[in-house]
Amino acid sequence: MSKLFMRKAQTMLIALALSGTVTVHAKDYDVVLKGGRVMDPETSLDAVMNVGIKNGKIAAVTTDKLSGKEIINVKGLVVSPGFIDTHQHSFELPDGRLAAQDGTTTHMELEFGRSPVAQAYDIIEKRGGHPINYGFSSSWPMNRATVMKGFKGEATFSGLTQAFAGWGAEVSNPEQEKQILALIQKDLDDGAIAVGFPPAYGSGAGMKEAIKLWKKAAANNVPVSVHVRYQSMLDPNSSVEAMNEMLGLAASSGAHALLCHIQLVGLSDPYMMLDVIEAGRKSGLKLTTEVYPFGHTAPPISADYLKWENSDERIGFKWNEIRTVKKPHYTFKDKTDFQKHQKEHPLDFVQMEYIDESSPEGLAAMRAAVTFPETIPASDGTPIGWKGKPKDGDKLGLGSGVDVWPLPKDAGGQPRTTSTHAVILEKWVREQGALTLMQAIRNSTYVPAKALEQHIPQFTTKGRLQVGMDADITVFNPKTVKANANWDDVTALNDGFYHTLVNGVFVLKNGKIITDALPGQQIRRSPNSH
Repeated sequence: MSKLFMRKAQTMLIALALSGTVTVHAKDYDVVLKGGRVMDPETSLDAVMNVGIKNGKIAAVTTDKLSGKEIINVKGLVVSPGFIDTHQHSFELPDGRLAAQDGTTTHMELEFGRSPVAQAYDIIEKRGGHPINYGFSSSWPMNRATVMKGFKGEATFSGLTQAFAGWGAEVSNPEQEKQILALIQKDLDDGAIAVGFPPAYGSGAGMKEAIKLWKKAAANNVPVSVHVRYQSMLDPNSSVEAMNEMLGLAASSGAHALLCHIQLVGLSDPYMMLDVIEAGRKSGLKLTTEVYPFGHTAPPISADYLKWENSDERIGFKWNEIRTVKKPHYTFKDKTDFQKHQKEHPLDFVQMEYIDESSPEGLAAMRAAVTFPETIPASDGTPIGWKGKPKDGDKLGLGSGVDVWPLPKDAGGQPRTTSTHAVILEKWVREQGALTLMQAIRNSTYVPAKALEQHIPQFTTKGRLQVGMDADITVFNPKTVKANANWDDVTALNDGFYHTLVNGVFVLKNGKIITDALPGQQIRRSPNSH
């Protein structure tokens, strides 16, 4: 056989492999998505193609006709990599389902984390799994509460809220600091994918401990997910000051920083703070930003930034417009009423508006955050509550009291898990034209995958729509995507999302949640990856 023939045959095989048609025999595909507008943010592919899925992987992306066990006609719809959410606090079954109907195929608790992290993963595995992929950082607040306050709670959302009482009110002594860092190292050895570092809720902790924590993250090759210390438009203790402090930690440690919800930190005056982040990037610091596109927020009432006498001026809300998250909502009369409730119910969550998007100034502030380069839409979702819901929903699986779908009409909470990506696609792509469709998809898929793959190898096969990638896929109509959930009705599902597949399994199919689908896999670090 001539060398020329071998070279030609080799070239043909490479071309076939790139088209995806050589991967498996045509009839062997488990699912075929036929005739959709395939958009891949890494290669900028934007074309009508057929996608073949086999054994949880994308096995073909081609214009060739494909056949398989199940063929879904997606003509006129976008076929995109599934969205990756770096900031989700609750992992009950409804949270995974709400995320799936918003196009999300992976969500992670990186800001606060869970500890012990091995227990957090075990809880979901023992209950039978989760609708979408999931992962956890090591929780600085929970580990600190264990050492400083004798906290003995579980690695659940309920445990996290219990740990929040006073976890960061004082500086650790050398022995305490050693114990805190040892617990974080144990979490990293057990698979934690980042370190959750929210000094905005524990501003009494010392800077020396913080520097050692960041250096530990760098030594273990994991990012630090940080909610910076202050949340204020006013000096002193402004968001600009807080962001400069964070830059110092990143510079002195070499750690990669994931900056939580820059629109919430920047409030209605984000411009100088965004300039600070951009300058840090240009100087070589590893800084990845995230945003949720809502002018309302729902923090714990005990947050340090709600304890200033002039929190309303610093943040931009009105005391008599804050209300409790729990239904029936209670709206506070004034600052005195709020502070009384703050002392009596320190574990409650409250809702407030901090950016008025109906004003030109507010809309411009949100636009600045949403369009900031390489910024990930991340939901910052918390559990949905309803009358009669059992406690510790993290531990309950199919057939339990949290396995309710559709959700009860009296459900309360916030709409971010339900509609973060729908808002981006509806408002900021279609209505405002602030992002192109490819930019929006890239921010929700390839940007988080690329940021995290340097730490977690699992992300090398996520965030792209290419042969060999994980079959985490969302299919939607960009012309009809609509966010219907709001702060009074968190159960209203989006329009325009048709299918969401996680590891090749439908969680959303023809616009309906598949309630017994639990194909989510752990996103978990190998101790040998650093």
